[in-house]
Amino acid sequence: MIFFTKSVPVKSFKVNIKLRLWFVVFSFVFSSILLNMNIYICSASASDIPTQSNLHAKYCALIDGDNGRLLFGKDSDVEAPMASTTKIMTCLVALQANPQDYIATVSPYAASMPDVQLNAVKGQQFHLNDLLYSLMLKSHNDTAVIIAENYAFHYLCTHPEFLSSMYSSEESNMPYDFLTDDILASDDSSILSTFTAAESKALVHIFARIMNEKASEFGCSHTYYITPNGLDSTDEIGEHHTTAYELALIMSKCIENPEFNKVCQTKSYSFSDISGKSNYSVGNANAFLNMYDHIIAGKTGFTGNAGYCYVCAYQADGRTFIVALLACGWPSNKTYKWKDARLLLNYAREHYLPKEILSPSILTKEITVQDGKSSTIQAEVCYSYTCLLSDSDQINVVYKIPETIRAPIKSGQPVGTVTIYINELSIQEYPVICCTSVDKISFMDSFSDVLTRFLPL
Repeated sequence: MIFFTKSVPVKSFKVNIKLRLWFVVFSFVFSSILLNMNIYICSASASDIPTQSNLHAKYCALIDGDNGRLLFGKDSDVEAPMASTTKIMTCLVALQANPQDYIATVSPYAASMPDVQLNAVKGQQFHLNDLLYSLMLKSHNDTAVIIAENYAFHYLCTHPEFLSSMYSSEESNMPYDFLTDDILASDDSSILSTFTAAESKALVHIFARIMNEKASEFGCSHTYYITPNGLDSTDEIGEHHTTAYELALIMSKCIENPEFNKVCQTKSYSFSDISGKSNYSVGNANAFLNMYDHIIAGKTGFTGNAGYCYVCAYQADGRTFIVALLACGWPSNKTYKWKDARLLLNYAREHYLPKEILSPSILTKEITVQDGKSSTIQAEVCYSYTCLLSDSDQINVVYKIPETIRAPIKSGQPVGTVTIYINELSIQEYPVICCTSVDKISFMDSFSDVLTRFLPL
């Protein structure tokens, strides 16, 4: 097996020595003039670079939204409650399955949720799409439960086999007997207005399980959802929690959905219930939309246990950055999250630029072919890869290719891999494929070859 690496150096710039000397002299003279004028120059570098000490958040993560690479972290892998930033997953799950014109009904349990509330009442009905704006713009806790219950109910109506899996799981102690075949066949959400708190909690439990399955799909092994609104909660498994890194990773998946971004970017939204008798207007509580350009999505959060939390996505000039902040101060420190988010995004924009690491190419090293009509074959990489890099990032491109390969070989057949490492961390892997086909040499081919060699024509 052949292993070879290709180091990709970060660009450096050589400055003529004379120019450097002139620059030093000019800087000295210019600084002296400014000091005589009582003008003080303050270095921006120290305050503009995030450190463990100058960030207010107890846990934070800055990631490349395109590949999930951690660019900066502060205890980014420590589990902690995340308050209403939970609702980005609630919104994503609802967007990916339920029809947006689905009519959702308010249960007594949903109506009992604490502030912040839409103040929906038992039996009231809404279009699900309207509730997404209530959820994301104003972070209404009752709305999150309305969405969760109605989503779970509709999901069970259209996927009745899912209920069987709930019965056979370790969660079989939940009361699902109320979901009779007749109720599920109707797919009429109005029945939710008659459900008890225990029955509503069973539906919320189903929704939370779907949220957890989605988190697992994203590779989040340290995230656990109990509630759809992020209120502090604990069950027999543990606490409602995530990590700063995984919260950022979840947001990177959320912004792949254009409807999610549309909701998050809306400044204000007005709607009414199905009866038309009650009208609502919600404004976007994500003030960072107006404080920082190119923010495409964001969600605030706060509970007494979680503190102030925030997650947002920045996208411009071919770059996507995600910032996640957990435990970023408590009351009287409400603006800390804006300061931390700005500091991290400024740092990312200044230090991380897109650079091509891999491009399509035919490898110069040939592979020996055994039992083939050709003795060697060339391999190629058909992929290109560009990502955000800083000047301090160390890049290695490692090719893993066999020295020999046995015929027959088909054009395009994978024969090896090329793996991209950034700072010794594997980021991306692609197959190395054969450029051409090689047939296996047959007995008649071998016999003919012998005749050609030893018998004159």
